[in-house]
Amino acid sequence: MIPKALTLKEIKDIVHAFASAARRVKEAGFDGVEIHSAHGYLLNQFFSPLTNKRTDEYGGDLSNRINIHLEVIKSVLEAVGEHFPILLRLGACDYINGGS
Repeated sequence: MIPKALTLKEIKDIVHAFASAARRVKEAGFDGVEIHSAHGYLLNQFFSPLTNKRTDEYGGDLSNRINIHLEVIKSVLEAVGEHFPILLRLGACDYINGGS
């Protein structure tokens, strides 16, 4: 299968899925939730200039590349409330020239 850029609707669906998963984590009795944006997983691919070739509000400079992160954090916070710890694991280095 050839990779393709996500549509804006697909991005919104993914953001919603993070919130739904976090809600289930809280309902299951865990003490907090970690959002994974490292090791080449999807959110990390948005963060890295090596993999993010988008030209919309989710691509380009760093402030755009983290938009999905900010949306996920906001939706997770709305799902679990202010008194439930939310962590974000960020793979902040690609170890390749031109990367993060």
